[in-house]
Amino acid sequence: MKTLVVSPKISIDKHKKINFHIDQDLSNFLNRLKVKIIPVVLKNNKLDLNSVKYADGLILAGGGDISKKHKNKVNQIRDNYEKKLFKYYYNRNKPILAICRGFQLIADIHGIKLEKINNHVRKFHSLKIDRSKFIKDKILKVNSYHDYCIKDLPKNFIKVSNTKDGSIEIAEHKSKKILCLMFHPERKMKSKKNILKSIKNFF
Repeated sequence: MKTLVVSPKISIDKHKKINFHIDQDLSNFLNRLKVKIIPVVLKNNKLDLNSVKYADGLILAGGGDISKKHKNKVNQIRDNYEKKLFKYYYNRNKPILAICRGFQLIADIHGIKLEKINNHVRKFHSLKIDRSKFIKDKILKVNSYHDYCIKDLPKNFIKVSNTKDGSIEIAEHKSKKILCLMFHPERKMKSKKNILKSIKNFF
């Protein structure tokens, strides 16, 4: 069984303790992937890399905005340890799946500007898949839950699919095993079984 690190949403309680949140949709999705989840461990709000070194891959989960677009303590803490997770798995050539916010974070790490976009929250799109290494379907019918979009990519990434308004919905690294999705594969959509199969094969 593969072991994955999942970096989910966080909150800070009244005792100033950080709590991790994996919502029901994501939990059900992970169960269907049939993987073992290794939790992220923070010490003094900083990532303990010893806690994740035995995992086979990484999922940068969605939910919320990066701190550049919504600056608060929760987003800053999450950005800091997710950037370290990305660098750690990137340098070790282990698979990385980035979902929505995770995709935005990777774009930001590479200096790509996020653009405000309308009509991408609680919407559905039909995507034409072009030259993907990881997705075998020609068409995917997906959801959309984001206020910011990516219209340019770092030079080491390629576009796999975009919507009519230019929002890049799927991208892949040219040489590493990195798959970026702007939609949420764990949430309701018509092509959920198809993308689940592709993600299983990806890991």
